Amino acid sequence: MAKSKKNSPLSGAQKVAAFLLTLDKQAAAAVLKNIDPKVLPAIAEAMTELDTRFGDEAKLRELYQEVTRVLVRRPGPRPQDDMEVESMFEEALGREKTRGVIGKLEERRRHERPFAFVEREPAELTSRALQEESPAVSALVLAHLPADLAAEILSGFQQEQALEVVQRMTNLFPPGWEALDTVAQNLRQRLIDLSKAPTQKEPEVRLKSIAQLLTFSEPAIEKSVIEGLATADEAVATQIREFMFTWNDLASVDKRGMQKILGSIETRTLAIALKACPQDVEENILGNLSVRVRQMVADERELAGPMPMTEVQVARGEIMKNVRALMESGEFKPARAGEELVK
Repeated sequence: MAKSKKNSPLSGAQKVAAFLLTLDKQAAAAVLKNIDPKVLPAIAEAMTELDTRFGDEAKLRELYQEVTRVLVRRPGPRPQDDMEVESMFEEALGREKTRGVIGKLEERRRHERPFAFVEREPAELTSRALQEESPAVSALVLAHLPADLAAEILSGFQQEQALEVVQRMTNLFPPGWEALDTVAQNLRQRLIDLSKAPTQKEPEVRLKSIAQLLTFSEPAIEKSVIEGLATADEAVATQIREFMFTWNDLASVDKRGMQKILGSIETRTLAIALKACPQDVEENILGNLSVRVRQMVADERELAGPMPMTEVQVARGEIMKNVRALMESGEFKPARAGEELVK
C-alpha cells in the first residue's frame, strides 16, 4: 500500500527502495547483493509501502541525482506485494538469507500493527471469533483496528456484550508486547478455524426458519409439531409460536380478528404498545376501536409521554400473549402464509 507523509523527510531506506523499484529485477538483485544486511528489512518494508511522493517525476530526478547515477528515463516505481519482494531478495541473497530478512520484516510489522491481518478478514467472521473471547480481549483487539472496521465488527455483538466491550475500551490499559502478540496469534488461529468450519445459523435464525416452514404446513401438521416441541422444550415451542405471528402481522388481521384481540386489552397497555409503532399496524388497530376508546388511547398515550423502548416491548408482549392464547383456543386464526383471501 502506498504511503505518504508530505512534511516528513524521506528515510534512506525509502530512497533506496524507490531507486531499486525503477530497475528491472536482475539489476535490483545485483544492487541488493552489495547492501549491508542490517538495513535490508527496512528496505523490504519500504518496497511494500512505497511513499507516493516518488510518483512525482521531479522527485525521481532528485533521487537519481542523489544516488549519482545516470539512468535512462524509466516509469516510476510501484509498490510490490510480499511475494514479489521475496522473489527479488531470493534471487539476490538466496533462500536462507531471504527468510531471515522477511522474518525480520514480519516481526517489525507485528510490533507496529499486531492485528493488521484482521483487516483482510470479513467483519462478520471476526465478530463471531471475538464473541467467543472475553470482553477484555475484544476491547483490546478493537482498540487496535480502524474505527469504521471496529464499529462494523461490534455491530454483530449482543447489545449488553457490546456495551461492556466499549466501556472496557475507554479504560484500556495496554498490555506488554508478549501478551499482545499471544492474543493476536490466538485470534489469527481462531479466524482460520472458523473460516474452515461450515457456517451455522444462530439459534434464533433457525427457529424463525422453522416458524416460516410451519406457516406453509397444514394446520394438523403445524399443531402436531408444536405440541411435540412443547413436550420436549416449552421455551423453544413458545419462541416458534411468537415467530409465527409477530407484532407487525397485526397490520393484516381482519376486522373480526382484531376486535377479538382488542376486546380484553387495557387502554393504557394499548397506548404504550402503539408508541413508535409501524404505521400500518397502528392504523389497523385504531381503525378497529370505537371513537370513544380511540380517544381514551390517545389521551393515555399523551399522558405517558416519552418512555424507554423496553417498556413498549413489554406492553406489546402482553398483547401478543393474548393473541397466542386466542390462537391456541381456536378463537383467532390468522391468515396462513401463501393463503389467498377471497370475498
